[in-house]
Amino acid sequence: MRLEYTQDLKLEQRLQQSPQMIQAMQILQLTTPELLDRIEAELEENPFLEAAGAEAGEEEGDALRKTETAEPEATEAADPEEFASYEGLLEAAPWRGAARGASDESGYDAVQELQAPELESAEGALAELRVREAPAEVVRNAELILAFLDERGFLPDGLEELAEISGTPLPALEEALRQLRALVHPALGARNLRECFLLQWEKLPEPEPLARRILEAHFDDLLANRLPQIAKAESVPMADVRHAIEVLALFDSRPVRAAAPAASQALYPDVVVEEDADGRFEVRLVRDGLPEVRLTRKAHEILEHAKDDPRLHEFLVRKIERARWFLDAIQQRRETLMKISRAIVARQEDFLRWGPERLRTLRMQEIAEEVGVHISTVSRAIRGKSAQTPQGILPLKALFTGGQRSARGGSKSRVAIQERLREIVAAEDSAHPLSDEEIVRILRERDGTRVARRTVTKYRIALGIPSSPLRRAY
Repeated sequence: MRLEYTQDLKLEQRLQQSPQMIQAMQILQLTTPELLDRIEAELEENPFLEAAGAEAGEEEGDALRKTETAEPEATEAADPEEFASYEGLLEAAPWRGAARGASDESGYDAVQELQAPELESAEGALAELRVREAPAEVVRNAELILAFLDERGFLPDGLEELAEISGTPLPALEEALRQLRALVHPALGARNLRECFLLQWEKLPEPEPLARRILEAHFDDLLANRLPQIAKAESVPMADVRHAIEVLALFDSRPVRAAAPAASQALYPDVVVEEDADGRFEVRLVRDGLPEVRLTRKAHEILEHAKDDPRLHEFLVRKIERARWFLDAIQQRRETLMKISRAIVARQEDFLRWGPERLRTLRMQEIAEEVGVHISTVSRAIRGKSAQTPQGILPLKALFTGGQRSARGGSKSRVAIQERLREIVAAEDSAHPLSDEEIVRILRERDGTRVARRTVTKYRIALGIPSSPLRRAY
């Protein structure tokens, strides 16, 4: 065995996020009620933040973000008794002693003190991926998938639709979904209830063959409780069917367990889109109830008095830096959300004016390129946020949709095709309902829209429209 010293040159890429960047990303994806809670928490925790009065203007808000070396404002002098109360903050501050590494940086405590999220939540799953040192691309794609899950934890349109909207390669999304399922639930991101059960069946320690055959070939009979027909079709005793049903009853019908919202829960839009007298759409952010936050006017004076005490001075500097980061993150959230909202509205003016049939195909990559941000920033900005529009209060992500190319040029969005499908079914003869193949032909010949039969079937199921035999009136 030979021991020797070697020197190697290694080139690698790493994604390093500063505390400021982490805080900015967290605040960007907060909805208006969540942001209000965050502001209230910061106001209680940081003594250098205060809620500005209603008379505070823009000029005053800009002056509040001065650097530490700026001259203190010539306002009222600091009260010595009030300054003495700030000295007590040092005793409650986390102090790690004099032996601190060179890599320790100001603001690190703010990140360390954050409560760890639950694993079942989106934040918990992403945090676990980072702990396991998953590649940055996997984390970004996982965040994208989690943002588009419905309230049950399903992806009704599948990864293919998400890949088309986001411009992300399908294999990369599949890998991110595989790692998410290993962390959260084996059926996370299933298209429908049948696929949800099939994914859980694959994880059974002792798979039940009859249960899988029922899911694949007799799922409609299962939902309609037609057990004798299943037993007859499979040529098995009724006892075997009941045993298979008992196995299926152990499965979760919702990969994401979330409490159902209250029936009287109010909707709080984050963006308001209104049409002015000239027919143009104006976009504004909802700021009702959000206080204007600023640095306290006495922050610099208190800092000056604390120069004789290095420990107190360092602690106060950290608090002031954290306050500035928080103010900058809020301002950056407003600017980013406004830019993205305006870009979306500019692309979807026909929809806002005429309705769902005029919703155009729109991908997040298009908005990201127009605004000049990364696609993950767009995903964070629209997460959980809604807009009050002439067509009602809608989630911002509902304005992004894939579509199909038409024979007349251009493309039709998925929502527009679904609305057209609804109209065709509503106008059919109830004694002779149209099959999915006939609907495909009508869309192709009358509208010039080429879609596959399985696509029509998927849209029909998403709209809650039964198959043609069940729509027939005798």
